[in-house]
Amino acid sequence: MKFIGLLLIIFTATCLAEVIELEDADFFKGRVLDNYGNVQGKWFIKFYVPWCPHCQHLAPEWAKMAHSVDDEVNVGGVDCTKHDDLCMFYEVYAYPTIYYIDDSLGMVKYEGRRAAKDLTKYIQNQEYNNEDATNAKDIQKFKQMSDFDKLRGIFGLG
Repeated sequence: MKFIGLLLIIFTATCLAEVIELEDADFFKGRVLDNYGNVQGKWFIKFYVPWCPHCQHLAPEWAKMAHSVDDEVNVGGVDCTKHDDLCMFYEVYAYPTIYYIDDSLGMVKYEGRRAAKDLTKYIQNQEYNNEDATNAKDIQKFKQMSDFDKLRGIFGLG
């Protein structure tokens, strides 16, 4: 019985390993954006709060999707109870909020269904390229900001 429990723990950790928990620093000179504000690869990021029932329902679906698309995109999550300034900076007012981010498109808000198969299809079929341009946020403006202005934006001082 202990062996089966250990296998279950290992299996669960393996499935969840592809979801990267992101922090403020990852968006400024870190994993998501480099020193110059360039996006480091492609990202699919959910902004969530642990107490939200919709976020809790999304969690296993998000992990399944992450396991399916790990060669195509980085999958991350931002806990808005720990990083509320970051969530405010990215205009996250409802949970969960999901963005696709890459250097050429900027940020595209995902508005589709929340099942793993739908999330996976969105990435594998590159459906973010078909999004209305009004949903894309301009990362170019962010790239041109000074580090001081970026921090002011995060902390709501600008």
